[in-house]
Amino acid sequence: MKAGLLAEGTILAFHQRRAGRQGRAVVTSDGQLIVDGQAAVFPSPSKAAEAITGNVINGWTLWQLPDGRTLDDLRRDLAQGRHGG
Repeated sequence: MKAGLLAEGTILAFHQRRAGRQGRAVVTSDGQLIVDGQAAVFPSPSKAAEAITGNVINGWTLWQLPDGRTLDDLRRDLAQGRHGG
């Protein structure tokens, strides 16, 4: 969020066809995630994904932006100095 790659209110989603699971989350102003159907606010993408899947899972590669990029894609762009979306 600090780099301007992710804005408050951004909707993230995932769909695991084989497992029959899907999730939706909204990014808060401080970069946490509010997950549909969950009372808690999650400090990391992985914890948010785990709340839905029931498994320890890499949320960075699971959650997708509306354009299909993952949070890991954004993180890689930042590391490589690409700040555009």
